[in-house]
Amino acid sequence: MNLQPWQNFYMLTGGAAATLTGLMFVAVTFGARLVSKAATDVARAFLDPIVFHFVHVFLISCWMLLPAVHQWLLAPLLFALGAGRMAGLWWVTRRLLIAHRTHQDLAFSDWAIYVLAPIVCYATQLFAAVCVHQGAESGLLALAATTLLLLVVAIVGAWELLVWIAQQELSDSK
Repeated sequence: MNLQPWQNFYMLTGGAAATLTGLMFVAVTFGARLVSKAATDVARAFLDPIVFHFVHVFLISCWMLLPAVHQWLLAPLLFALGAGRMAGLWWVTRRLLIAHRTHQDLAFSDWAIYVLAPIVCYATQLFAAVCVHQGAESGLLALAATTLLLLVVAIVGAWELLVWIAQQELSDSK
């Protein structure tokens, strides 16, 4: 299985994920004062998955850029990461349900960004891991699609979080 043609893609996605993770730390540092104590749990319900998505993309990108990585090592790493994040979605769903009960302001787009799209991404990653294990090139395409979609989901989620924080600031100032 030749990973060489994918190096530029994973350099780009890994670099973007690392940069955006750093920017999330900056945004949280400056935005922390804008979130009330009562809304801290809600902010974490939205913030944590975004950071986890960026780190997820960063890890995949690093693994894909390892020199001489073999499918016997790559496939279990991809499968374990995808399965772990799939299992972690129960925590995200639980936190979103609590936020919805508390504030009654979650839209379908929030559920799509924080639960549905990640389910698709992680399921596709599990499929990609099986394909990589079998030496099928289609696994590399599925993994690239997963990586790109997860990066986009995290970017959209970060934007939604920024808008939510701004709305919290506006509602608190009234």
